[in-house]
Amino acid sequence: MKIKFDSVTFGYEQGTSVVKDLSFEIDTNQMIAIIGPNGSGKSTIAKLMMGLLIPDKGHIYIDGQLLDEAGVEKLRSKMGIVFQNPDNQFVASTVKDDIAFGLENRCIERSEMLKRINEYSSLVKMDTHLERNPEDLSGGQKQRVAIASVLAMEPDVIIFDEATSMLI
Repeated sequence: MKIKFDSVTFGYEQGTSVVKDLSFEIDTNQMIAIIGPNGSGKSTIAKLMMGLLIPDKGHIYIDGQLLDEAGVEKLRSKMGIVFQNPDNQFVASTVKDDIAFGLENRCIERSEMLKRINEYSSLVKMDTHLERNPEDLSGGQKQRVAIASVLAMEPDVIIFDEATSMLI
Protein backbone atom coordinates (compact mmCIF):
# COMPACT_ATOMS: atom_id res chain seq x y z
CA MET A 1 0.00 0.00 0.00
CA LYS A 2 1.24 3.43 -0.88
CA ILE A 3 0.75 6.17 1.70
CA LYS A 4 0.94 9.86 0.90
CA PHE A 5 0.74 12.88 3.22
CA ASP A 6 0.07 16.03 1.20
CA SER A 7 0.71 19.25 3.16
CA VAL A 8 -0.87 17.84 6.34
CA THR A 9 -1.29 20.12 9.35
CA PHE A 10 -2.83 19.04 12.65
CA GLY A 11 -3.07 20.54 16.14
CA TYR A 12 -4.85 19.38 19.26
CA GLU A 13 -5.56 22.98 20.24
CA GLN A 14 -6.61 25.77 17.93
CA GLY A 15 -3.64 27.89 16.91
CA THR A 16 -1.06 25.24 17.86
CA SER A 17 0.22 22.73 15.29
CA VAL A 18 1.85 19.46 16.29
CA VAL A 19 2.30 18.57 12.62
CA LYS A 20 2.70 21.45 10.18
CA ASP A 21 2.63 21.25 6.38
CA LEU A 22 3.98 17.67 6.38
CA SER A 23 4.39 15.95 3.02
CA PHE A 24 5.93 12.55 2.36
CA GLU A 25 5.26 9.30 0.49
CA ILE A 26 5.78 5.70 1.55
CA ASP A 27 5.88 3.26 -1.34
CA THR A 28 4.43 -0.24 -1.27
CA ASN A 29 6.75 -2.68 0.58
CA GLN A 30 8.85 0.21 1.92
CA MET A 31 9.71 0.36 5.61
CA ILE A 32 10.35 3.70 7.27
CA ALA A 33 11.11 4.94 10.75
CA ILE A 34 10.10 8.30 12.10
CA ILE A 35 12.29 9.37 14.99
CA GLY A 36 12.26 12.36 17.27
CA PRO A 37 11.95 13.45 20.88
CA ASN A 38 8.82 13.14 22.99
CA GLY A 39 6.16 15.56 21.79
CA SER A 40 7.55 15.85 18.27
CA GLY A 41 4.43 14.40 16.61
CA LYS A 42 5.35 10.75 15.95
CA SER A 43 2.22 9.31 17.58
CA THR A 44 0.10 12.03 16.00
CA ILE A 45 1.38 11.02 12.55
CA ALA A 46 0.53 7.38 13.31
CA LYS A 47 -3.00 8.32 14.41
CA LEU A 48 -3.48 10.51 11.33
CA MET A 49 -2.34 7.65 9.11
CA MET A 50 -4.93 5.34 10.70
CA GLY A 51 -7.70 7.92 10.37
CA LEU A 52 -8.04 8.21 14.14
CA LEU A 53 -7.38 11.94 13.76
CA ILE A 54 -8.47 14.18 10.89
CA PRO A 55 -6.01 16.75 9.49
CA ASP A 56 -6.84 20.43 10.00
CA LYS A 57 -5.35 21.06 6.55
CA GLY A 58 -3.99 18.88 3.77
CA HIS A 59 -4.85 15.35 2.70
CA ILE A 60 -3.78 11.78 3.33
CA TYR A 61 -4.04 9.17 0.58
CA ILE A 62 -3.87 5.42 1.01
CA ASP A 63 -3.38 3.57 -2.28
CA GLY A 64 -4.53 6.71 -4.08
CA GLN A 65 -7.79 6.90 -2.10
CA LEU A 66 -8.42 9.95 0.07
CA LEU A 67 -8.49 9.01 3.74
CA ASP A 68 -11.78 10.56 4.83
CA GLU A 69 -14.82 9.61 6.89
CA ALA A 70 -16.48 7.86 3.93
CA GLY A 71 -13.59 5.47 3.26
CA VAL A 72 -11.79 5.21 6.59
CA GLU A 73 -13.25 1.83 7.64
CA LYS A 74 -12.33 0.15 4.35
CA LEU A 75 -8.80 1.53 4.46
CA ARG A 76 -8.40 0.81 8.17
CA SER A 77 -9.22 -2.86 7.54
CA LYS A 78 -5.96 -3.10 5.58
CA MET A 79 -3.88 -1.51 8.33
CA GLY A 80 -2.90 -2.32 11.89
CA ILE A 81 -1.37 -0.26 14.67
CA VAL A 82 0.45 -1.28 17.81
CA PHE A 83 0.43 1.53 20.35
CA GLN A 84 3.20 2.29 22.84
CA ASN A 85 0.90 1.44 25.75
CA PRO A 86 -0.52 -2.05 25.10
CA ASP A 87 -3.14 -1.62 27.84
CA ASN A 88 -4.98 0.63 25.37
CA GLN A 89 -5.49 -2.35 23.05
CA PHE A 90 -6.67 -5.12 25.38
CA VAL A 91 -10.33 -6.05 25.25
CA ALA A 92 -10.48 -9.67 26.45
CA SER A 93 -9.83 -11.64 29.62
CA THR A 94 -7.23 -14.02 28.13
CA VAL A 95 -4.32 -13.57 25.76
CA LYS A 96 -5.92 -16.07 23.37
CA ASP A 97 -9.23 -14.20 23.31
CA ASP A 98 -7.45 -10.91 22.85
CA ILE A 99 -5.59 -12.15 19.78
CA ALA A 100 -8.87 -13.63 18.50
CA PHE A 101 -10.87 -10.42 18.97
CA GLY A 102 -9.99 -8.73 15.67
CA LEU A 103 -10.22 -12.02 13.80
CA GLU A 104 -13.74 -12.59 15.11
CA ASN A 105 -14.75 -9.10 14.00
CA ARG A 106 -13.55 -9.94 10.50
CA CYS A 107 -15.50 -13.23 10.54
CA ILE A 108 -12.38 -15.38 10.08
CA GLU A 109 -13.24 -19.09 10.19
CA ARG A 110 -12.51 -20.74 13.54
CA SER A 111 -9.89 -23.15 12.16
CA GLU A 112 -8.01 -20.28 10.49
CA MET A 113 -8.39 -18.19 13.64
CA LEU A 114 -6.84 -20.89 15.83
CA LYS A 115 -4.02 -21.37 13.31
CA ARG A 116 -3.20 -17.66 13.38
CA ILE A 117 -3.44 -17.42 17.18
CA ASN A 118 -0.97 -20.28 17.54
CA GLU A 119 1.34 -19.02 14.78
CA TYR A 120 1.61 -15.42 15.92
CA SER A 121 1.63 -16.08 19.68
CA SER A 122 4.50 -18.49 19.05
CA LEU A 123 6.30 -15.95 16.86
CA VAL A 124 6.34 -13.42 19.72
CA LYS A 125 7.03 -16.15 22.30
CA MET A 126 3.70 -15.81 24.10
CA ASP A 127 2.25 -19.21 23.15
CA THR A 128 2.66 -20.53 26.72
CA HIS A 129 0.61 -17.62 28.08
CA LEU A 130 -2.57 -17.99 25.99
CA GLU A 131 -4.83 -18.66 28.99
CA ARG A 132 -3.43 -15.83 31.11
CA ASN A 133 -5.19 -12.54 31.73
CA PRO A 134 -3.34 -9.74 29.88
CA GLU A 135 -3.54 -7.61 33.03
CA ASP A 136 -1.26 -10.12 34.81
CA LEU A 137 1.54 -9.82 32.24
CA SER A 138 4.65 -7.66 32.37
CA GLY A 139 4.81 -4.55 30.16
CA GLY A 140 7.02 -6.33 27.62
CA GLN A 141 4.72 -9.37 27.53
CA LYS A 142 1.74 -7.08 26.97
CA GLN A 143 3.54 -5.44 24.05
CA ARG A 144 4.26 -8.85 22.53
CA VAL A 145 0.58 -9.81 22.81
CA ALA A 146 -0.45 -6.53 21.17
CA ILE A 147 2.02 -7.22 18.35
CA ALA A 148 0.68 -10.77 17.92
CA SER A 149 -2.88 -9.42 17.79
CA VAL A 150 -2.02 -7.09 14.92
CA LEU A 151 0.13 -9.65 13.08
CA ALA A 152 -2.74 -12.16 13.27
CA MET A 153 -4.90 -9.76 11.28
CA GLU A 154 -2.31 -9.98 8.48
CA PRO A 155 -2.72 -6.33 7.45
CA ASP A 156 -1.02 -4.76 4.45
CA VAL A 157 0.47 -2.02 6.66
CA ILE A 158 1.55 -2.18 10.29
CA ILE A 159 2.35 0.94 12.27
CA PHE A 160 4.45 0.45 15.39
CA ASP A 161 4.11 3.47 17.68
CA GLU A 162 7.06 2.80 20.00
CA ALA A 163 5.62 -0.70 20.36
CA THR A 164 8.83 -2.21 21.71
CA SER A 165 9.63 0.40 24.37
CA MET A 166 8.99 -2.11 27.21
CA LEU A 167 10.86 -5.03 25.65
CA ILE A 168 14.30 -6.00 26.92
